[in-house]
Amino acid sequence: MQFSHTVRIPLSLFLHVIYLVASVISPAEAQVSENYRVGGELPAKLHQNIVASELLLKLQGIKRDIKARAKISTLNDAIEVALLHSPDLAVAYAQIQNSQWNLIAVRRQWYPTLIATSSTIPGQDFRSTNITVNGIKEGTTNSRSLTAGVTLTLAWTFFDPRRGPNINSASESLRRQKLLFDVSARNLVLRVQETYFLLQEFEELVRAYEDIQAYTDRQVVFAEAQFNGGLISVADLEQIRTQQYSNLNLLIGAYNKVLENGAQLAEALAMPPGTIVLPADSIRKFGSWSEPLPETIAQALRMREEIQASLAAAESVSWQATSLFNTYWPRFNLGASGTAASANNTSDAPGQETTKTSSRNWNGGVGLGFTWQLFDGGINAANAQASQAQARQFKQQAAVDRLKITREVEQAYSTYLTSQLALLSTNAQAQAARKALVAVQARYDVGVSDMASVVQTLSRAIEAASANATATRSHNSAVARLYRTSARWPEGTQTQLQHRTNNLNQ
Repeated sequence: MQFSHTVRIPLSLFLHVIYLVASVISPAEAQVSENYRVGGELPAKLHQNIVASELLLKLQGIKRDIKARAKISTLNDAIEVALLHSPDLAVAYAQIQNSQWNLIAVRRQWYPTLIATSSTIPGQDFRSTNITVNGIKEGTTNSRSLTAGVTLTLAWTFFDPRRGPNINSASESLRRQKLLFDVSARNLVLRVQETYFLLQEFEELVRAYEDIQAYTDRQVVFAEAQFNGGLISVADLEQIRTQQYSNLNLLIGAYNKVLENGAQLAEALAMPPGTIVLPADSIRKFGSWSEPLPETIAQALRMREEIQASLAAAESVSWQATSLFNTYWPRFNLGASGTAASANNTSDAPGQETTKTSSRNWNGGVGLGFTWQLFDGGINAANAQASQAQARQFKQQAAVDRLKITREVEQAYSTYLTSQLALLSTNAQAQAARKALVAVQARYDVGVSDMASVVQTLSRAIEAASANATATRSHNSAVARLYRTSARWPEGTQTQLQHRTNNLNQ
């Protein structure tokens, strides 16, 4: 919003004339009103407000700091960077991988187990001495032995009524994690969009407030010159000064919001510490929505991952309950065991040849058996009932999700519809505020209007600037929320998400 043409004559020329008149004409000749005198004397002349100037200088320092730290990005680039680098998606994808390996582990319960046991006995030496022949010691007899054996045991539970339900439960748990990953990705995209639109709004407010602040500052200088010339009262002067500080407070608050939301957007994009992200373009009307409300709700109820995730969780715990009930059925298994052993023995004695003997043997067997837990005190039955209750809970949660999603769609849709009207209204309000400011300024210059009218018009101009920026941001956010609540991906985001999942799989 620009206010550069609100004063009809150059302000510097007008102020120069005011100062010349005030320095040449005496107070009596200027016919100064007695209302502006204090004890019959004119009040002391005032100088320019130093506090306001210092605040503006400090705000300029903050502005320079923002520019030094800022990374400029378009909305599409911000969404792409967030999808490719956000650790939130890495956390959600790790949950998918965890569920995938759990499913693999459950499926591998079908495989038989094979156990090898070694029974090797290290070589042993036996020595017999003091052997005598005819009373004469002849020598020593040595004997060495080595025994080695390996036992293989094969076990296979080929019928286990718990195994199928456990696999189904793990499969549903994996499906749920995949759905929740999509939820995380959609929420990330929406968070980037809404933060981006907020930044656009506050940057627009900063520009509007700076224009209004510059106009107000000129009015303050003009009012101080009038007061020093005895043309207005201190009440008029302090009114415009109050408005000056009010504008400064608004400008400070807008800068603070730019910093806050810039840091939030940097967090979503996983930027380095100390970086803030600012929009590359100014706020404007973004997108539209042409689908009627009933079709939008139907799409949301059919496609929203939150509902499907709750139903998948219900199926998973329901299969867990079936598995617990099936523990009361017998399990049949096949077992086989085989042992191979080898024994070597070496013996030598004085005057005799060394003798070596060896033997090998193998034995094994195959058996069929079963395990049947006839009674456990009802523990597994109670746990199964608990799982069934949890399954009913998740099903009811899906019903809650349907109601919540319907409300979200209706709210986003109503915001979209009303934002269309608000855009028209606030645009007209902003134009009227600009015209009113020009008119009031002209009336004040010729002495028809007073300072209160100028201040009131300034306040309304600020309200109009804020309302117009908010209405535009509300419209843009409503379009983004309609995409999110109806489970539609913005253009290009699915391809970027696929690239991220490919990188996470590596």
